[in-house]
Amino acid sequence: MIGSGTLTKQIAGYLARTGFDALDTEALRATKEHILYTLGTILAGSSAPGITPALAGAKALSGPSQESTVLVTGEKLPAASAALVNATMGHSRELDINDDRIAYKSSVTVVPAALATAEKVGNVSGRDFIAAVCLGVDLGIRLGLATNPKPIHARAIALGPFAATSACGKILGLDEMGMHSALGIAFCRSTVAGNSTAAPSLSKRLGVGFASQSGVVSALLASAGFPAAGEVFQGAAGFFQTFYRQEGDSDALADQLGRRFEIVLVGPKPFPSCRYTHCAVTGVLELLRKHAVKASDIQEVRVQIGERDMRSVGGWSEEEKKKKRRPEGVVDAQFSIPYTVAATLLSGGLSLEDFTDARLRSEEVLNLAARVKPILNPELDRGPMDVKPQVVEIYTRDGKVLSERVVYPKGNPNNPVTFAELVAAFRGMASYAAKPLSADKIDDAVSLALRLEEIDNVAVLAKLLTA
Repeated sequence: MIGSGTLTKQIAGYLARTGFDALDTEALRATKEHILYTLGTILAGSSAPGITPALAGAKALSGPSQESTVLVTGEKLPAASAALVNATMGHSRELDINDDRIAYKSSVTVVPAALATAEKVGNVSGRDFIAAVCLGVDLGIRLGLATNPKPIHARAIALGPFAATSACGKILGLDEMGMHSALGIAFCRSTVAGNSTAAPSLSKRLGVGFASQSGVVSALLASAGFPAAGEVFQGAAGFFQTFYRQEGDSDALADQLGRRFEIVLVGPKPFPSCRYTHCAVTGVLELLRKHAVKASDIQEVRVQIGERDMRSVGGWSEEEKKKKRRPEGVVDAQFSIPYTVAATLLSGGLSLEDFTDARLRSEEVLNLAARVKPILNPELDRGPMDVKPQVVEIYTRDGKVLSERVVYPKGNPNNPVTFAELVAAFRGMASYAAKPLSADKIDDAVSLALRLEEIDNVAVLAKLLTA
């Protein structure tokens, strides 16, 4: 019955009962890849704007407890504060893993919270850590898939507290009642505010950190015995009705719990920009692969996008279009079709190098960005996923038109990143750490992630990933 706590009880029981042995080969592979890649996004984000004050603020709010590690710097903070900083770093380069069906950042709240809690608890095995991450990521995705109306733009600040709480609850060994309470407490920490992509700012990054922090706090409160029974998700006062004004799809949420894991349908995000730019970037790269086109040959580039993408990464008003062509800062550039397409055409790819201050001021890039025209095509909004198809058309000075339609951007399971590409991406992200990490540490981290289920204490990951 709605409001009775029945659905939440079912989910809490599943979380409490399900362990490593439930994961099949694909779920194990995907979870280890998510862990390695997410750790890489944290390393890269450690040098991003806003991280130094975020760390200083977390230290000022923290007591003397030295439980968990801030990666790269090696600072020791209470577990919740370490999760806050690490998750904020993980989201700061726009590289964190994205579910194209619902635009949900699936791992960036879970992995930092789980690692911080594992350090606090001590002697948490790789098997238990993998299971916790897999179950946490799975629940967050399921909540997004269950949300109506569809397709939903599922925010990590809304779903992340539940996902991170589930992972931390597993590591703390919560039983069904404890898990139920932890989910109820997590609901108190869930929000949909402050995560704008239409007017992006650095607060977007911090919101993900708060979601990860909430996972640690909620699980610890439940572990201490704080009760929070009742139905969390359904009913007039439940999660779905509160934030989305429609009841969620309980069948989608509960289907094959513990037997099918959604993490296998989500892949790494290969470019450090808003996912809504990735079909265009993927299309440009495909055209460069097929044709010997140079930036000097280009008269104009037209990118057909839907209305939703136009409002977020294309520019709806004339003032917004101007900012997309000449970004005022790195976040503006990450949310710009003209800038990301121009940078890709000139670099033959899109990397963190394209979002440095020098690159943002490059007249070569900006002049080409001025010739990239987002074109509204409402038909593209009919795509079933949150990440919509886009069409790239390059008009050359000699009259040719080169065209590429992209439905699945690079990184989607239908257009996957290979394992070799994933490891290369991890190494590349590590090179942006605020403090240099030795080559041996990077090698050891990759090796350890591949055999994570064999180790006795995952805290070794934090030691490897500090300078």
